[in-house]
Amino acid sequence: MRHLLISLTQYLAKGLFGLSVICLLQSPIFAQTVTKLIVPTAPGGGTDALFRVVSKDAQRFIGGPISIQNVAGAGGTIGLAQVINSAPDGYTLAGVWPAPVTVVPQTSKVPYTPSDYIPVIQLSTAPYIFCVRPDFPANDGKTFMEELRKNPKKYTYGTDGLGGPAQLAAERIFKTQNIQTVDVPYKGAGETIVGFLSNQIDIYVGSIPPVIQHANVGKAKCLLVSSVNRNAQFPNASSLKDIGLAKEETLLWRIVLAPKGTNTERINQIVQAYSKAMKEPDTLRYLDEVGESSAVLTGKELQDKLTQEYAAFSQIVKSLNLAK
Repeated sequence: MRHLLISLTQYLAKGLFGLSVICLLQSPIFAQTVTKLIVPTAPGGGTDALFRVVSKDAQRFIGGPISIQNVAGAGGTIGLAQVINSAPDGYTLAGVWPAPVTVVPQTSKVPYTPSDYIPVIQLSTAPYIFCVRPDFPANDGKTFMEELRKNPKKYTYGTDGLGGPAQLAAERIFKTQNIQTVDVPYKGAGETIVGFLSNQIDIYVGSIPPVIQHANVGKAKCLLVSSVNRNAQFPNASSLKDIGLAKEETLLWRIVLAPKGTNTERINQIVQAYSKAMKEPDTLRYLDEVGESSAVLTGKELQDKLTQEYAAFSQIVKSLNLAK
């Protein structure tokens, strides 16, 4: 009988322990170990690729896996809205570029405001680039601008969409010099480069990766970048400082956002993980290949940057009659 009682006690103890383990595994502590990063673009683009590369390293420092999920549509606003409406526990984040944050909200009605999210960390920046065909009558940024100024509305330029970041970056530069060109909107940089190579447009304005291989084989001549300084991938392309327009800088950036209400401890954990990831060899190698620069920014500096960019874009949007 005594042996039976001992066996029964051990059985119950094991059963209760097993039940405790099951309950623990089903608790929020374990259920939330996977961090979901929603990238509001289709798979395969520059934004998607960068967040996949960096997050692969970041998950080693954040204490659990990071799952990338693409939620494309409406200029990135659908995916961002999904993050904003998620629980503010810091385990559902957004990996974004300018469109859904500082651009689309000015031209369309969106279901959120800047107060609905926390800018956690900026990872990288890159300029937009202006490229022409080899026979274009200019060889640097200065002569490029002069040619456009002398021939109002003669040249067409393609961008990633009407009122998109690339168009605003271009017009921010052109309007200071009274340059009149014709914008031809496409659905992304991939389509823009196809239009450029098939002679549908005269000038490619967009991100760097799609044009690299074509410039390397002489099918494109890249003359200007939208950054203050020159870009390492295209060292011969003039910078805005070279042509006296440093104040008109517009950069393509990649930022991690979290829903408002996310606690400071979790925000700091995310910052630390991604900051470390940005120093890893694989990440740095990728940035070099695609012409981007590590540009970690957090806190008030990051918030101020977004506020200033929103204000600058607001003026351009109004001048183009695109304001909502």
